Amino acid sequence: MVYLDIVKSANITLVKSQPLVAVVTGGTSGIGEATVHALATARGKDGKGLRVYIVGRKEGVAKSIISECLKVCPKGDFRFVRAEDLSLLKDVDRVCTEITKAEEAEMATDQKPRVDVLVMCHAHLSFEGRHGTSQPSLYHYVIPLF
Repeated sequence: MVYLDIVKSANITLVKSQPLVAVVTGGTSGIGEATVHALATARGKDGKGLRVYIVGRKEGVAKSIISECLKVCPKGDFRFVRAEDLSLLKDVDRVCTEITKAEEAEMATDQKPRVDVLVMCHAHLSFEGRHGTSQPSLYHYVIPLF
């Protein structure tokens, strides 16, 4: 078994040793918000580049999170991407396109856009089993666990 302090040390080394692009869905609350803060704290003031796309519904909350993260990670690049309902494939496609275009704008001509860390914490939990949506949905392909 690997001890937690070894895992934390390895994670901090990873974040500080190379530029990272992270996407955190559900980044405006709960585990997603904590992940954004943890990335900013681990990167700190002396790590290599860090760009985090905070995907969520609450822009005002995201602005507050970005402000807090910039205090501990002033060189970090934290961006909000609004998503209404990530159970809808059209919303997933729109968010992916927006992030891809933003990354293409950041890359040199010989590089391709990339995401190094993907954390999916968006809330979509139902205790009622499968249900339909107004559009084709990713949720239709998920078997309820409860």
